[in-house]
Amino acid sequence: MLADMKKTDIKKLSEIYDPGSRESFVSLYMNMEKTNERFVEKRKKVCRSVLKGNNELIGNFDKTMKSIEKYLDMNDKEHGQKGLAIFASNEHDLFIAYKLGVQVEELMVVDTSPYIRPLARLRGDYETFSLVVLDNHRARIYVISSGKIEDKNKIARDIMKKHKKGGMSQARFQRLRVGATEHFLKEVAEEMLQLFSKDNVVKIVIAGPGNAKIMLKDLLPNELKNKTLDLIDVDFDEADRYLISMAEEAIQKDEKETVSNNVIRLKEEILKHGLAVYGLNDTIEAVKNGRLELLLLSKGYKKRGWICEKCQLVDSDITDKCPNCSGNVSEVDVIEEIIEFAERKGTKIEFVDDNPILHELDGVGGLLRF
Repeated sequence: MLADMKKTDIKKLSEIYDPGSRESFVSLYMNMEKTNERFVEKRKKVCRSVLKGNNELIGNFDKTMKSIEKYLDMNDKEHGQKGLAIFASNEHDLFIAYKLGVQVEELMVVDTSPYIRPLARLRGDYETFSLVVLDNHRARIYVISSGKIEDKNKIARDIMKKHKKGGMSQARFQRLRVGATEHFLKEVAEEMLQLFSKDNVVKIVIAGPGNAKIMLKDLLPNELKNKTLDLIDVDFDEADRYLISMAEEAIQKDEKETVSNNVIRLKEEILKHGLAVYGLNDTIEAVKNGRLELLLLSKGYKKRGWICEKCQLVDSDITDKCPNCSGNVSEVDVIEEIIEFAERKGTKIEFVDDNPILHELDGVGGLLRF
C-alpha cells in the first residue's frame, strides 16, 4: 500500500540515533520510475570499502543490507508507486519502508541516524488538498495526497429542470429552482466538512461551470472557506486528469507565494530585531529549545560539521572532542541535524528555492514563537 506522506512518522525517525556516534543506520531512497539496478550494488560496494576497517560496523552493515535486499527481492512495485524509502539498522532492530506515490532522487546514506531530509522535503511539497468539481446538481469530491488521487464521493440530485415548470410562473419556478440548488450545495458543503476533517485537507480548489462554485464557496463554513485557493471555470464533464493538473498548479502557485511571504516576514522581523533568528548557531539553539515556529532552509544547502551524540551539541567548526562534555563527535551534515531537531519539536519546515535574502543569512533562518 502506498504511504501517505502526512502519515510517515518522520518525528519517530528524527528521534533515532546511535549513542556511540557510529555509522550504523542505512537510509535508501529509490526512484521506481527509472530504477537503476546497479545503484544499490555500487553504493553497497563503496560504503563497504570505507567501513571494512571496523569489524562491528561492517558486520552490522552487511546484515542490514541483507535485510534491505531481501525486501527488494520480495516486494513488487505497486500500481502508482514512483518512489521507495527504506530506513534500516540490524544492530538497532530497525526496518521501516515507505512505498511512495512520488518520485525521489536515488540516494543511499550510511550515518549515525536515519537520513530524513528528502522525506521532510517531500512532505512539504505534497500537502493534502481537495478538488471539488460541480454544477447545479452534480458534484465529485477528490482528495489528492502524496501523489495519490482518491475519488471520495459522488453526489447527485434531481434538481428541477426548466422544462418541468408546467403551469407555474417563470419567477416562482426560478425561486424554487434556486432553492433546490442551494439545498443541494449545502449538502455538498456538509459532506466536504465531514470528509476533510478526516483527511486533514489543507487546501481546496473548486471547479465547475456558472455560479455553482461561487455559491458553494459562500455556503462553506469559515474553516473551509479560508482553505479555498481558487475557483476554476470549466465544464463538469471535462477530463478529470486535466482538472487535477489545473488544481495542482493553483496549489503550487499558492505554496510559492506563501514561502516567499515567509522569507519577507523573516527579513522584516530581523530589521525590527523581532521574532526571528538566522545563521547556523542561533537557529540551532532556537530549534533545540522549542522556540522556533517556522524553519526556513535553502533547498540543496548542506554544511559539514559535527554532533556529540552524548549531549547533542552541534557545530560547524572542526573538532575531535565535544567542548561541552568531552564526548566523541561524529561528522554530520549540520542542516540534517537542524531538520531532525525541528521534527522532534514539531516545528514547521519550509524549503526555499534560490532566494538572495536567505542566501545572505547562511541559508537558514526562522520565525520564533516567543
